[in-house]
Amino acid sequence: MPRFPGKAGLPADVVESLETMRRVLREIVRTPGRLGIVLVLWILAGPGSSCAAVLDARDFGVVGDGVTDDGPAISRMVAAARNDTDRPTTLRFSPGRSYRVASIPGPWLFEFDGVEGLVIEGGGAVFLLDREPRFLSLTRCGKVRVCGLKVDHVPLPFVDGTVTAVDAARRRIEVRLAAGAAPPTGGPTKAGGEQAFFALLWEGGEEPDRHRHVWVERIEAGVADGTAVLTPAVEFKAYGAITAGQTRISLPVPGLAHRRGPGAMFRVSGNKGVCFEDIELWSAPWFGFEIDRNEGEVVFRRAHIRPKPGSGRLLSTWRDGFHVKGNRGALLWEDCIVSGMGDDAFNISTHSSVVSRVLSPTRIEVKQKFPLLFVPWRVQGPITAADEESARLLGNARVLAVETRPNPAIPGEADRAPDCLITLDRAVEGWKPGTMVWNPESANPRAVLRNCHIGMSCRFQAPVILEGCTTRALMWFYSERVEGVFPAGARITGCTMRRGRGNDRAALIVSGAPKTGGDAAWAGPRAFHDIVIENNRFYGDVIVEGVENLRFARNRIETTEATLRLHGNPSSEVTGNTGADGAPLAPK
Repeated sequence: MPRFPGKAGLPADVVESLETMRRVLREIVRTPGRLGIVLVLWILAGPGSSCAAVLDARDFGVVGDGVTDDGPAISRMVAAARNDTDRPTTLRFSPGRSYRVASIPGPWLFEFDGVEGLVIEGGGAVFLLDREPRFLSLTRCGKVRVCGLKVDHVPLPFVDGTVTAVDAARRRIEVRLAAGAAPPTGGPTKAGGEQAFFALLWEGGEEPDRHRHVWVERIEAGVADGTAVLTPAVEFKAYGAITAGQTRISLPVPGLAHRRGPGAMFRVSGNKGVCFEDIELWSAPWFGFEIDRNEGEVVFRRAHIRPKPGSGRLLSTWRDGFHVKGNRGALLWEDCIVSGMGDDAFNISTHSSVVSRVLSPTRIEVKQKFPLLFVPWRVQGPITAADEESARLLGNARVLAVETRPNPAIPGEADRAPDCLITLDRAVEGWKPGTMVWNPESANPRAVLRNCHIGMSCRFQAPVILEGCTTRALMWFYSERVEGVFPAGARITGCTMRRGRGNDRAALIVSGAPKTGGDAAWAGPRAFHDIVIENNRFYGDVIVEGVENLRFARNRIETTEATLRLHGNPSSEVTGNTGADGAPLAPK
């Protein structure tokens, strides 16, 4: 065995390295063959090495009894992980525990920026968040894995009930609340980002799959215990759609429901590799997940957003389940259940811009239509242009240079989009002030939903791929100027789609039709193009309009009252589609 020189005066980390080397050499000498190699690797990866760190929640005083406020103890655990930046870190929680979180130093219980190799192992534990905390924020991180945990909100941002009486003349809806629920009295407010501005009327029986927004003026306690009185805003007119004793309703908790506040329950922004596995999110005051501007892969496997099973609740999130914007990296949802949203299950889009000035044939000024969450342009990246009104594709170019001109800040919002001067590699005919432009590389070009069960409407303004999904809501592919681009290249294969939330008749709508103009407005090239809809079963209307190079093949419309409408789709292939009786189906 070699002998090391004396260790006196050497730094502690050098001494530790020498000791590790000595143990490795000793085991190699003592244990020949493959077993020796295994032992060496075990030593190198053991507790005394710098390969990885495991932080156990119990070592930081986390109790997990569902009563004790574990927020401060978990915050100490998170601080320890943030301070140990030289090696991958695992945060481990005990299986089957409930962690109540009432007080934390920041907006998110887990907040990490710029870390690599982080793992959060929930062990199936439940995290019960109080009014203010949100759960997780990951920004500029890489190789992160979050698994095996459940998240709920206590108190809930909503109260469910059943309508017992309706008086349209007095603008009065009386409600019997769920057992044990207190009336969420108060009115909507916009102070501090709080906007409790709508309630939800549910349709569809014991397990409703459709709802209608009711704009709220105020909520008061009823005469009897466990009752409330809702005063809708003057804009609400659908009193005739309410059946006393049958129609169910969800009332917002003012100051909590709809509250953007700290943000989504999970924020995933600007990362390079994140994986969520075996996640349950049962309630959120605003978005469930906000996923934006990620550069690397973001994966969700068995990540469910739904009302807590067995609870009888109607809602999960007050706004979108997955709000997805401006990602360059691949996005995958696999074997996920998404239902119970007050808004959309998925909103997958980006922020487009408009040409504000044409300075020369190869130099333009562009302005992001929505002023926040800036989606940056990149040199040598592509730029695509379309006319929004006619949905006609104008052309593509490449960005040679970008100059930004910052805009005045918006109070409370740091991410204000600047105006940009863009130099192009070539002139594109038809570009003018008002032309819609975007970068297709940052428009979620590789978003895949595979084997997912979706029970709320989806807005797809990106080339989303649906494979083997089961849906009970409107799947809507479309484009509008503020929040989206044209979803060219979308694919829907092997899915079962039923009508539900979002439209009383349609299961799928692809809206590539021009907004104005006569027959000439349908001329190509179309901004909606290269869309495949193949081997699906539909239990509701299917409408596809204004798509160039559409493939609609071997689909089956399973209900006799449903219709198929294919209109204005040049260069299309429509073949092998059948009705409920198996007979060939001709589109209307």
